[in-house]
Amino acid sequence: MAYLILALTAAALALVATPPIGALAGRLGAVDTPGPRRIHARPVPRLGGVALLLAAVGALYLTPLLGVRALDLLKAQGWHLGWLLSGVLLIVVTGAVDDVRGLPPLAKLGLQIVAAGVALAGGYGLRGVTNPFGGGFVEFGVVGAFLTLAWIVTITNAFNLIDGLDGLAAGVALIASTTLFVVSLAQDRTDAACLWATIAGALAGFLRYNFNPASIFLGDSGSLLLGYLLGVLSLQSLQKGATAVIVLVPILALGLPLMEVALTLLRRTFLSGILSVFHADREHIHHRLMGQGMTHRRAVLTLYAVCVAFSALSFVAVAAQGLGNALVVGVAAVSTYAGIKALGYRAPRREPQA
Repeated sequence: MAYLILALTAAALALVATPPIGALAGRLGAVDTPGPRRIHARPVPRLGGVALLLAAVGALYLTPLLGVRALDLLKAQGWHLGWLLSGVLLIVVTGAVDDVRGLPPLAKLGLQIVAAGVALAGGYGLRGVTNPFGGGFVEFGVVGAFLTLAWIVTITNAFNLIDGLDGLAAGVALIASTTLFVVSLAQDRTDAACLWATIAGALAGFLRYNFNPASIFLGDSGSLLLGYLLGVLSLQSLQKGATAVIVLVPILALGLPLMEVALTLLRRTFLSGILSVFHADREHIHHRLMGQGMTHRRAVLTLYAVCVAFSALSFVAVAAQGLGNALVVGVAAVSTYAGIKALGYRAPRREPQA
């Protein structure tokens, strides 16, 4: 019941907060206008991340009035909420400034690394895994810090890359949050489950306005926020007694965004021969699907289905033992290869920066 109260409160707050944030975005000029690399045909306000942040934080602070003390549980379980909130605020401000005024790619990347460092300083990260053979905990040490920074920055950018269709990034985040909520419960991580329920609720309320035809976009404030939260919390929520299998869960749950990152890096560097990671194009997975004749909504729903399939594999990974986990990895790898081949990727068609 506590999880349902958190989710419903966050959803209600998102429903209430999103319209005025959209109006504020319009007054500030944070509007996404149609262009060569845009799919929408009319101006749409951004800053959706601000509404999501207000809904999630508001739910955590209001639900004690309903008898749900999620913040107390998180503090008791050792979550350093001040550090987490500091990183979240930095990433949202970074995205909001980009939504309103625009930021150079390298500046955004640098601020993302700083935000990831804030999370790491607050104790959020991959410290090691339980040895599946001889038992005991294998510490990663300095390597774990680098892996943590790389993971957070990668997932943060992954959601920025897939945020190209109405409701796509928010829906993918909702599916991933729900998946990690269930896995957290299975691992008896009730503290983490509270956060996943809150995030999922906020996303469900926001999708009322963000699904096609969207009346507000996530903007960089929203896509960076979702990527950052999912990157940080996916590690922290499964950290205690983590095994190699549990570490595999967030990789599967976030399979689609990770695949988008890998394909983007390949085509913008090795396939193009230009070695320009920041060079924008219209070769993302959602562009490919629409290029094959899919409608806007059908492309989004197809990618939702892909995320659900990856999530199902993550559930199997948790339940399976031994060779069963190897089979899960094999199925994921073969399915990913088949999907990439079906999309027909070749050297991208280069377009000038907008």
